Amino acid sequence: MKVDWDHLQFFLVLARAKTLTNAARIIGVEHSTVARRIQALELALGTPLFKREASGYELTLEGLALVPRVEQMEQAFLQIEKPHQPLQGRVRIGTPEGFGTAFLANLLAEFSKQYPLLTIDLIPVPKMIKLSHREADIVISIDRPKSGPYIITRLSDYCLKIYGSKKYLAENPPIEKLADLTQHRFVNYIDDLIYSPELYCLERIPLQLNANFRSSSILAQQIAVSAGAGLAILPKFLADDKSELEQVLANEVRFTHTFWMLTLVDLQHEPRIKLVWDYLRSQADKQQGLLMD
Repeated sequence: MKVDWDHLQFFLVLARAKTLTNAARIIGVEHSTVARRIQALELALGTPLFKREASGYELTLEGLALVPRVEQMEQAFLQIEKPHQPLQGRVRIGTPEGFGTAFLANLLAEFSKQYPLLTIDLIPVPKMIKLSHREADIVISIDRPKSGPYIITRLSDYCLKIYGSKKYLAENPPIEKLADLTQHRFVNYIDDLIYSPELYCLERIPLQLNANFRSSSILAQQIAVSAGAGLAILPKFLADDKSELEQVLANEVRFTHTFWMLTLVDLQHEPRIKLVWDYLRSQADKQQGLLMD
């Protein structure tokens, strides 16, 4: 079986771009050319590589299996073509919204300056990023997968506490003991949109507490608390640098969660993946003061 390398390049671009239009723009051809190349590759391999969904072209199981093999070929080709060039390519990192935005974005911005030919895609979203669907190369999650072809490491623990704005706390009943919380408004997640049981923190406090402001976004919750909407359980790395916020019952209410970092087994030895993986581990170790007490 003879497979045209050009067809494989078109395949890799479409796998990343998701639509014919985007892939065509990246390559600099008509979208019909991309479609023809993909059809020719599928014919040569004897299997469909994509399925058409509302969101665009999604990889089939065969397509998912082919991606890492073609990426290895791509990296080898780049090294042959430009053996003395710095590390290049793309690394896509999926993270929880707050961690990606408040903690990682600044660190990765500094990292990217050191590797100008390396493209970093940071995806901080309030949902689970599916590594198995190739939505990212590295995923940081608050849930540890029970099974799968993954390399998994414990990135770091992080703590969460109750916070309120200084203005809100000054205008409402004082909080000296746990029972005093029943006199206060709370900001929390929307029950039916919560994506992990780890996020149920307010519900673990042994009191009848009601949320008057709810959002699926932890960043929106923090902004609402800063604006005086009420109290909320927030990660230390998100709230401690906000001068308008103050910890409440700091010695009595405290939650500890874990960030897990994972990648697919077949990606672990990719130089660009290993570089970013090692960097994230080292920064998590160095930044323990932001993550934990």
